[in-house]
Amino acid sequence: MRTMDRRTVMYGVLDELGELADPADRERIDGLCERLAADRIRVLVAGEAKRGKSTVVNALVGRAVLPTGVTPVTAVATVVRHGERERVIARYADGRSEERGLDELAALVTERGNPGNRLGLASVTVDLDVDLLVHGVEIVDAPGTGSVHEHNTVEAERVLETMDAAVFVLTADPPMSAAERALLERVAENSVTTFVLLNKADRLSGAEREEALAFAAEHTSLAVGREILVRPVCARAGAGDAGFATFSRDFTEYLAGGRAGDLEESVARQAQRLIARLTDEVRLQRRVLDMRGGEAARRLETFRERLDVVAARRQDAVDLVEAEGRRLLAALNDQAEEAARGLTSRIRERIATAADELSEPDEVEREGRDRLVELTRTVVETWRDQRRRSLEEGLSELDARLVAMLDGELAVVRDGAAELLDLDLAVPAEEGRLIEDSRFFYVFTDGAGQTELLAGAIRRHLPGAFGRRRAREHLLRETAELVPKQVGRARADLQYRLAEATRALVRAVDHRYAITIDRLVSALGAATAATENTQARTRRRELDERAATLSDVTSRLASAVALKAAASYSKS
Repeated sequence: MRTMDRRTVMYGVLDELGELADPADRERIDGLCERLAADRIRVLVAGEAKRGKSTVVNALVGRAVLPTGVTPVTAVATVVRHGERERVIARYADGRSEERGLDELAALVTERGNPGNRLGLASVTVDLDVDLLVHGVEIVDAPGTGSVHEHNTVEAERVLETMDAAVFVLTADPPMSAAERALLERVAENSVTTFVLLNKADRLSGAEREEALAFAAEHTSLAVGREILVRPVCARAGAGDAGFATFSRDFTEYLAGGRAGDLEESVARQAQRLIARLTDEVRLQRRVLDMRGGEAARRLETFRERLDVVAARRQDAVDLVEAEGRRLLAALNDQAEEAARGLTSRIRERIATAADELSEPDEVEREGRDRLVELTRTVVETWRDQRRRSLEEGLSELDARLVAMLDGELAVVRDGAAELLDLDLAVPAEEGRLIEDSRFFYVFTDGAGQTELLAGAIRRHLPGAFGRRRAREHLLRETAELVPKQVGRARADLQYRLAEATRALVRAVDHRYAITIDRLVSALGAATAATENTQARTRRRELDERAATLSDVTSRLASAVALKAAASYSKS
């Protein structure tokens, strides 16, 4: 079937689904239609912070457009697409949008330019006039996919729901974490085609490279449930690196050849999940209308009770989230107090030694303070990164437990329908995790006030050993203030991010129950009400017509798009 014919069928299917769906589903269907009309495939570039994702995007488009470096970027999705007029479009959480120049991009998406996303950005779109993007592709750089900011969590969910393919970026050091593995699972479940890169491979010797590739291949295969090709690359070298040049060639060929099919398959998958839910509701209501009196009524009531029990367990899931959030918070507070004491002692010893090596008061004042700031920054950021990883892994494990709990509840519903109603319900679950892995950050500040600057100037002009001793004493006092202050700031920010992540999980739990269990409860109630009045015959006819329509659109969708299992692009 030609592309134009397939698209015609798919538009017709989506249009009919829109007539059957409720307002929330119609909004999703409209989004699917818009994606087909735009004929753009969305490729998500994903992975943990500092893996080189922005560098990968820059290398693909052949230009250093996205900011790169050691400073983390904010949790804002950046979409790179084709546009003859090159520009940046900033979209805010409050619905506003504005146009900026390419030279202003760093001020929008880097932690230095937009700390903590204080600008309230939901996403940033970059229009570039480059050959790769002419193929009809949007490349989504998602450094903080699933940000713990509420509006960015919604944006991250939208990115994952609407992506068609993915490039997942790993590095050998550090190796894949539990949080990163969970993110890869989610990406692979939503992506039709997945490329996996082992970036910064140029930093490894031959033996190290082979070992890192084997480790990455093993763990990515375990994460996605199938063998997957891991490509060693040096994104910083771009086309100058043989591995990246091969990946770039294969990626370009994929866009030219497989892009349209993946877009259609991605849209069809989402449409099929909606069809399955609607079909379950129709079949359940139809069966209820036929179960009146005697043993049939008893079995129906038993199923209703089971459904009510499952629906009530939503609160158990919420309680679990809140309890785990409190446990993680208590652990963070204990670790911060211990760190403030231990790090202060370590840094004081090193600063005292450094001060003794300096001969003049102004050297102790100036160079000693520079060393204090740099040492504090390094030590506190190392502690913060350790705590961040611990929190991310804790949240990832909690997410997996919640998904397993809900999967178990859905299995109870399926088994109950088969046992009591003789119905084989699909009860499809949403794919993947509840939320993305949270990324935490804070901004280091060391500034002294005007009074301190004046006092420092006085100390620098005190004579000889006396001035040196006074400067040293002050430096040690400042150490005792600066280190706990920075640990406290890091802790406060992590506390805030943890609280937001906990709230995001509660919202996600509520959403999952609403689109699965609650819909069946509503359908059961509507059918029961119909059996108790004179509308039962009319309702049967309506449900039969609805079932026939759903069966028809399912067949037409299957004929238009031959769905395949999600796979990695393994051409070498």
